[in-house]
Amino acid sequence: MDDDAVFRRSMAFALEGYRFQGRDITLLQAGSAAQARALLVAHPDIALLLLDVVMEHDDDGLLLVRHVREVMGRRDIRIVLLTGQPGLAPMRDVMRNLDINEYWHKPDLGSDRLEAILNANLRSHQFIREALHTRRQLEHLLAAVDSASHVPDLTRLSQTLLEDVARLLGLPGAGLVAMWPAHTTAPLVIGATGRFAELQGRPLDALNDPAQVQRIELALTHQLGAPVPAEHALDLLVPLHPSTALRPVVSAVQGHGVDLATAFALWMPRRQPPAPNETEMVQLLVANVGAQMHRLELIAKLDRLAYEDPLTELPNRNGLLRMMHAAGERLSTMVLQFEDVDQFSNLNLMLGFETTNRLLQALAQRLRDQAGPEVLVARVDNDTFALLGPPDKLDTPLHRHRSEGITVSDGHFSAVLHLSGARVDLALFQGSPEEILSTARYLLNDAKRRGWGQEVAYRPGMEAAARDNYRLGQALHEALRAGEIRIALQPQVWLRDGSLKGFEALARWTDRRGQEVSPVTFIALAEASGHITALFTQVLRQSCHAWRVLEALGLGHLRIAVNLSALQLATPNLAQDIASQCAEQGVPPDAIELEVTESAVMLDPDGAAAQLTGLRRFGFEVALDDFGTGFSSLARLRSFDLDWVKIDRAFLGEIGQRPDHETLPDMIVTLSRQLGLKSLAEGVETEAQRLWLARSGCLAAQGRHIGEPMPVAALPDWLRRHGHLPLQPTAAD
Repeated sequence: MDDDAVFRRSMAFALEGYRFQGRDITLLQAGSAAQARALLVAHPDIALLLLDVVMEHDDDGLLLVRHVREVMGRRDIRIVLLTGQPGLAPMRDVMRNLDINEYWHKPDLGSDRLEAILNANLRSHQFIREALHTRRQLEHLLAAVDSASHVPDLTRLSQTLLEDVARLLGLPGAGLVAMWPAHTTAPLVIGATGRFAELQGRPLDALNDPAQVQRIELALTHQLGAPVPAEHALDLLVPLHPSTALRPVVSAVQGHGVDLATAFALWMPRRQPPAPNETEMVQLLVANVGAQMHRLELIAKLDRLAYEDPLTELPNRNGLLRMMHAAGERLSTMVLQFEDVDQFSNLNLMLGFETTNRLLQALAQRLRDQAGPEVLVARVDNDTFALLGPPDKLDTPLHRHRSEGITVSDGHFSAVLHLSGARVDLALFQGSPEEILSTARYLLNDAKRRGWGQEVAYRPGMEAAARDNYRLGQALHEALRAGEIRIALQPQVWLRDGSLKGFEALARWTDRRGQEVSPVTFIALAEASGHITALFTQVLRQSCHAWRVLEALGLGHLRIAVNLSALQLATPNLAQDIASQCAEQGVPPDAIELEVTESAVMLDPDGAAAQLTGLRRFGFEVALDDFGTGFSSLARLRSFDLDWVKIDRAFLGEIGQRPDHETLPDMIVTLSRQLGLKSLAEGVETEAQRLWLARSGCLAAQGRHIGEPMPVAALPDWLRRHGHLPLQPTAAD
């Protein structure tokens, strides 16, 4: 759901051909909250909602979250908030009231990360749906069990059963009820009366009657019919299993991985045969109480299902919350640490779910072993673990050496896992356990955005900064709607003779309080909130107007440089869209130069190369901005269809500090010349820098020494004062 049609097309383009666990997915798109509600009603199998928080109305997205969770009751749908840059939405306010699963910055959504987000959330949705399906089956099973008995635990129920059977049969009341839990090697006595009372809670072997122990074990495993010693021929030995009507449901539930194999049996010695109808009466009582026993056992299993992770047998998110609530005031003396496996989705793709599940089990054991008994370890999501305990107990080698990774093995395959972390010192945090977990998730996303093996710690006051950013984002939204973004033009000159090459259009915003907002801040906000296309459109439109001013002054050969965002490089039909906008303004493509940063093209080098080629095919010149600050290789640089390489201002400080041939600017100028590219230095502050660049072979420059950025209205006067106008200019636009 996003009101930016370009972003929706980008999303559809990025997900083309995506499959989850070998199955096709359907992408549904909504441009408004009303459309989204209609789709949610029409498609009850929607699994994941990628949601832009700021739409036609500023809180459309947040209202839709409440509609999904509270009105529709859809707790299974995973919701990913795409306001991106940490702090865009008010973290405390949003996370306190809304059930949002992830919080991402749109510029970070490269194809690999987007696929990782989809894999994680679709897998989580699948897990929840299976758990809900299992729970419904268990609830249907419980509904079929006799509800007459309200005894709350197995021990008291077993004692009551023995007493009732003894009363029916007129016996002294000596007997026992045995339980054989699943995945154990021997039965236990869970109820005992009379001379067997001392066996309560002990292994069945304590009966010291091997033959009778064997008979009870056979009854527990449905194998009645073995030879019976004469002294036990009249004994009552009854398996306490659910009625046959329940067996198909039990079998279906077992097929989904819930083990219901716990068995019960009642044994009571007697020396006389039963009276008429006694057997039927006992069988009726045993059937009802047996069903109640299994009901209590199923309740215990439901508790484990709700609060325990079946893969690792650690507490799950619900279990962690329950323990945090139970800790009360002691919680403020603890630290919560989140640990998340980096690139886990890639491991799933390469190794398969079975292997990665075993690696997760090994990691869980490693975390338990290193944390020790005073630290609670929980699995709160697919590959995310939480540790809760005293601060000194969480300072383990695992947390101190993130960059090295940790080696885990399932016995057959070993892997080095890198973990990103988030740390919340609860003495510094005021909020509920739910808010604590939401904050830790927010910090973890920030850590993962920074790269592998990073950790982010909570700092008091982060919420205030988040609220400030949110308000600024809302103000930017209004400014874009009102057309309040302006451009400033910075001159670019040819170094050979000082003549004008053109201008770079720099976005400027003065808010309604009259304060200048840093371009670094509001451009990042525009990218995070999905408004970068609207911002670019306003800058391009004003740049086209500036070029028409130049043309009217007889300077139509000059170019205006406009910056492209990394997000726009993922937009289908980018070149066609920009060319169409220029045509609407009556500006030829060769009047506009498009700049893209090195780090932006390296997010998706192959996709960026195709976009740059498309732009040049339409006649735009293309410049690689901030060259040298990213991570492109020479081979990659050769693959990009470029005209210009811009030397970042950070490198000009080396001029005059070391031999010319050893400076990065000299190396970049030489490299660009060898690749057939033109070079331009930005941030030229002194005459010495300008002269050095001219001697080195750099073709063009810009910076404060060349000319300060100016509004379009000041352009004619500046051109006239600096002698850049033709001898007989035409009237200005």
